[in-house]
Amino acid sequence: METAIRWSPSSTINEQRFLLVDVSGRSLRHCIVENYDGKDLAYQTLSVNRNVPAFRAFDWSPHNESILAVGEWSGSATVLRLQDEQSIPFSLPVKSQRPVNAIAFAKTGTLAVGLERVRNDFSLNIWDVEHRLLANASPIAGPGRSVLEPVCKFASSEGITSIKFFHGQPDTLVAGVKGACIRLYDLREQAGIPVLQFLTSSVHNIGIDPLDENYFASAGAHKDATVQIWDRRFGLLSSAASLGSSSSHSAHYGPVLEYKNVFEAPASTAQPYIRSLRYCRGQSGYLGALGSNGVFTIFETKQAYVPDAKDSQDQAGWVSHGQSHVQPQLRTERIHHVEPSPGNPKHGHQESARIAAFDFTNLAGPNGRPSAITVRADNGIHVYELKGLRPVFALSSTGQLVGSRVGQRTKHKGTKQDYLFSQMGIYRTRATPVQIPMDSIKSSGWTAEAFIKPPRDIIPSRDPTGERTARLSSREIHERWFEKTHICQGNNIEAALATLDLSRRRCMQGYLFDCRKNMEIVTNDPWLEDMWSWIGRAKRLAIDESLVVRGIDLSYLGVYNIWNIDLGTEKVVRISGRSENTDILYAIEAICRSLELPELKSVESSLPAHRRLCLHTCGFGLPGEELENTIRTLVNQGRNTKAAALALAHDKPKQALVALKSGSTPAHRELSLALAGFVKGITDDTWNETITNIAISLTDPYARAILALVRNGSWHDVLSEISLPLQYRIGVAVMYLPDQELTRYISTLTSECILYGDIEGLPLTGLSEQAVPLLQNYVLKYHDLQTVILAISHTSPRYFSSPLVDIWRTEYRSLLNTYRLFIHRVRFDTSATKLSAPPNGGKPALAPPAKQISLKCNNCDQSLDRNPVHASAAAPPLPPSTTSGSIFADHKSGTVCPKCGKHMPRCVVCMLWLGMPDPHTKGGAHANAQAMERSRELARSVEKGKGEMGRDLMREFITVCRGCWHMAHSGHAEEWFRGNRECPVPGCECRCMEVDVGAGG
Repeated sequence: METAIRWSPSSTINEQRFLLVDVSGRSLRHCIVENYDGKDLAYQTLSVNRNVPAFRAFDWSPHNESILAVGEWSGSATVLRLQDEQSIPFSLPVKSQRPVNAIAFAKTGTLAVGLERVRNDFSLNIWDVEHRLLANASPIAGPGRSVLEPVCKFASSEGITSIKFFHGQPDTLVAGVKGACIRLYDLREQAGIPVLQFLTSSVHNIGIDPLDENYFASAGAHKDATVQIWDRRFGLLSSAASLGSSSSHSAHYGPVLEYKNVFEAPASTAQPYIRSLRYCRGQSGYLGALGSNGVFTIFETKQAYVPDAKDSQDQAGWVSHGQSHVQPQLRTERIHHVEPSPGNPKHGHQESARIAAFDFTNLAGPNGRPSAITVRADNGIHVYELKGLRPVFALSSTGQLVGSRVGQRTKHKGTKQDYLFSQMGIYRTRATPVQIPMDSIKSSGWTAEAFIKPPRDIIPSRDPTGERTARLSSREIHERWFEKTHICQGNNIEAALATLDLSRRRCMQGYLFDCRKNMEIVTNDPWLEDMWSWIGRAKRLAIDESLVVRGIDLSYLGVYNIWNIDLGTEKVVRISGRSENTDILYAIEAICRSLELPELKSVESSLPAHRRLCLHTCGFGLPGEELENTIRTLVNQGRNTKAAALALAHDKPKQALVALKSGSTPAHRELSLALAGFVKGITDDTWNETITNIAISLTDPYARAILALVRNGSWHDVLSEISLPLQYRIGVAVMYLPDQELTRYISTLTSECILYGDIEGLPLTGLSEQAVPLLQNYVLKYHDLQTVILAISHTSPRYFSSPLVDIWRTEYRSLLNTYRLFIHRVRFDTSATKLSAPPNGGKPALAPPAKQISLKCNNCDQSLDRNPVHASAAAPPLPPSTTSGSIFADHKSGTVCPKCGKHMPRCVVCMLWLGMPDPHTKGGAHANAQAMERSRELARSVEKGKGEMGRDLMREFITVCRGCWHMAHSGHAEEWFRGNRECPVPGCECRCMEVDVGAGG
């Protein structure tokens, strides 16, 4: 030990003092803090004492700051006064000379001195220094004067390495016996036998937690950087026969915590050891360890209690002074590495700046954390405040991010609740939907057209050389759009929270089974808008039973299902009776006639009716008047290119020219000129070059599709324009591809949509069983369970059942409950149940939720329902006294079980039976009539503003305490707890008011 520092335990906020001890210079410096700005510590010296003998151990008196004791190499203990350097020291000699290893003061003035081992002499001496000082005893023992004697002597022929007194029990101390154990001595025991002992070789630098003295720590010897924490409630009972023997017991409790190799060092350097081990005075559980290499580490421990089946004292003689049913345990909460290894270039610390000594203060730092004062090898003094816990965050289901602010307080902004959060060091961030700046989108290769529907497109990306790369498909555009608007939010936390909160906000806006309203809610997502448009058209056909012929129901089927006559594994639901495939073919033809679908003349086909119904499914093959109205509506909306493309697909070039000529942009005029040339049959090299140059400057997928057709007159070129929406490409394929090629095209496109979870593929799969894997992959990619379950609920479980759909439905209901949108969840349940029922009013395929509330008798556990059909077979018979007549004796009996005749409990306030008067009892009908009249009077009073109807009507209802389960009338309970907090039942100590308030808050 070269130097040491001790913080005064009596320091206050206004005055902080500490003691600097120079062991090699044999001086004591008493100092006071003048200023501390969080970095530098300024102090002033109060007194200096240089009249100090050579010593190797010291302790500062906790009850008298002016007294200090040092242990000398000769074995004597010398008591010094800090303020009076000229005073003569008070010496306490020993019989046999040997070094003093430890010295410690008790708060009563008792001084304990631990010495090295010597044969036939005690090594632990207890002196009553306070009594000697008060009696003005002779300062130095000399010739002709009586030699002072210790009041107690312990540890004969043993070496004492460390000593500490318990502050709360000054007559008890803990001492380390060299190489053997740690012992607890009670100074009131004159026999000198220790109370408890702990077998260990780590007996140095003992420290006691001043705020929880059940725990104390010890360190290993030289070259043993081990720290052990002990619990004095679990120690070995000592006896005269067991002293000095470590084999008296076959087993013993070890340390509650143990840290080995606390200070790791390179193999080329000497193994460091623990120089100082001290507990924090300001907060329990903080143990600081300083290594001989200057490394400073603080262990933060927390207490935990676990059940323990052992008795308080077992056969081996172990004793537990705590509770017999719980065993206290410690766990390491955190390890603070205050000072890394000095001399390491990685940390930038020099050997001359290493920490030489430390002590914890009894005051918290500026941020309210425990602090330690340190002295370095260059005599620099610093204060280190422990760092707080890392900020923790919690994400709520309502789109709020709640985080902790360690050591910070914020100004009050917003509501009172925000103010309370700020005072607790907590801040909240709410979801705030934001618009992605178009500049950032354009810089990444996007255009505004990609976010305005329609048209939907994306400028082809460029490689580093500036050359254009392949054009993205409609599906890839959707993926990039989702990434930009939902994932890549940068540092905007509010926008990210808005994405997570999207389902809740949509639900609150009415996102359910109204397809038109859903289209308005998802208007910023063109792909979902198209999906709900298709589902809405299919739903109208299903409600009108337009796709039902001779018991065959083709509602909600897609192009793949119709073209391949695939009704799913549960087609018996769609086909009533014994219909065959021939009947299905007839049904398709009948549906085409019923819907007045136009004949298809664009391609020869063996299944013309199938093509007509497929075209109608994907929005093509419209009758003449409906087609004209659709084109006119698109032109009025400014979607001229889509109107022209739709007209061309239906072989209406004149209507396409009219749609393009009514456009207001140069691109529309160029397209109209190109289309006019195509109609006239112009096809040469110059024409093709002109069309190619026009196509380079266009980004609208419908415009590019028109030019692809105009260039060569081939619909295959149109299908190769993958930036087109999938539904348009499906319509073109059904209208112009031959049968075999169409079969391959539909199968390939369906498999691709299922694989990538492309929501545009629903017109292919329909809302059939093929849609389930597609929607599953969509959920995995876009995390939109809400849209998926709302879409598939139109057909499952009405037309088919799927365990995966059942899981989605359960998870979505749980999500709504998590949002606390209980009314919306009920609306979802009831609407989904109605959707699962056939249009003709049959039984719903989706069973309604089970009954959630039932009233049962406490005696027989049977329902209070008077209907005998609902009674259980195991119900006991009625008592003989009640079977002869009505079991309701009178209207004051309250509710009586119709199965066993037992009453409900009595009100704990008025002691009358609980329950409402039964109308079948004598006087019960009259009592109910009076209650109804009171209700009408209350209603009239409420209208006049003179009463509270809800509260008055609830007075007769039952209130139950969730702690003691005692019952009372609601009105009586309200009156009782208005001035009381405990249960009104005598002898019941339940604080019912606090139980209910706590549970409800």
